[in-house]
Amino acid sequence: MSCTNSRKSDDAMNNLVSNCCDLRDETAGHSTTFADSTVMNYAIIAIIAAGTGLTVMFDGAALIAGVITIPVALVIVAACALAAIAYWHPLISIYVNTMLWVAACLVPLLTHGVNLMAIPVAIASMLAARHHTRHSAIAVTVQMLAWTAGVVIGVLSPPDTPLAAGVLLVLPAAAVAGLLMAWKQRLDRAQAVERELQQRRIAMREQERRTIAATRIHDRITNRLAYLILRMDNDQAQWHDSQPDCVAVRTELADLSGVVQDVLDETRDVIGILNGYCSVQNTADAAESSADNVDDTAAGDPAGETAVIRDHLTDVSRRLEALGFTVDTALNGILPQQYRIVSVNALHDLIDEVGNNIAKHAQPHTVCDIHLDFDGTQVTLTSHNQVRAFSDAHDAHVEQRKTMSIGMGLHTKAAFIHHLGGSLRHTTSEGIWQLQAQIPCA
Repeated sequence: MSCTNSRKSDDAMNNLVSNCCDLRDETAGHSTTFADSTVMNYAIIAIIAAGTGLTVMFDGAALIAGVITIPVALVIVAACALAAIAYWHPLISIYVNTMLWVAACLVPLLTHGVNLMAIPVAIASMLAARHHTRHSAIAVTVQMLAWTAGVVIGVLSPPDTPLAAGVLLVLPAAAVAGLLMAWKQRLDRAQAVERELQQRRIAMREQERRTIAATRIHDRITNRLAYLILRMDNDQAQWHDSQPDCVAVRTELADLSGVVQDVLDETRDVIGILNGYCSVQNTADAAESSADNVDDTAAGDPAGETAVIRDHLTDVSRRLEALGFTVDTALNGILPQQYRIVSVNALHDLIDEVGNNIAKHAQPHTVCDIHLDFDGTQVTLTSHNQVRAFSDAHDAHVEQRKTMSIGMGLHTKAAFIHHLGGSLRHTTSEGIWQLQAQIPCA
């Protein structure tokens, strides 16, 4: 029950760290998008203020000079007001402004206000094109047709100066500007979505690395704890009939203290990983252990890495011999020049798991073997041992205690090795347990 609660607590902490990372990345992405949108909005507000302000100013000056009448001035002011509300209601603004423009082009009483109305009508067209491209295109088409009709029927005069032609061209130009704004807005949104997806992919890969690292260290911790139980049970059995001398006790306690210290260090590592204090990349046993990153290769020191594997095999053999087993270990060959780091980590995990299974389930004081063979592209691990036979209830109780201390087991190791492209098989025949695993390492 305590193990289950601890695992739930670790999962909860892991999820909390992941959610915090996701929230931080999502906030960063949204901040960039918000900044881009704010700059564009400020530019639009400046255009509206400048366009409507200048139009109202010239409208007042023309009214005072007697160039336009009061009805024309009121229509121009209405067009400016509609241009101002186009920021919030672009469809209402563009359609009502188009109606005013048509009236100014076709009603003789209002024709003197066409040039001054061009700017607010263009602003409405621009903002409508930003959000409703089709509606803006329809409105601009109607505006141009109305002006052409006014010229044809003689209500309007054809543009005879570059300034008059420029005022006329501002209508389609504003619609094109609004269309470019819409494209820019869509591009910003697409880039924001892509950034968010990329950040989530990075967070998921980091989370997966943390999970795999925590799982590996969890297995090592449980294996060490199971080994401690076995060593203490073995010591009790050996010292049951004869009292050990002080030197033997001190040696045994020193050895067990080293195992306990390893368990403590690895426990701190897994807590650091789950809390985000310890980087997965800085954890020696967990570096680059992502399941998706199965093609990571390292052109390092194959001879040195092979020596590390040999030392690991020797350490497992020494621990089994301390329990009374006679261990036959062998390592033939060497890692290839370009070897996969994740495969080497999987091999280390499997060596630990095989040694732990021998310690828990093999017949005490018998012969067992663990052999490694490198053939250039893969490594083959083979192991044999005699299955434990229960002689009394005490042995069954000891077996139950050992079973409670197991890690994720060979099933998880087999699934991961299969994901790497290898295989793991184990059988029991006539009291002999056999295991063979092949792990691609090149």
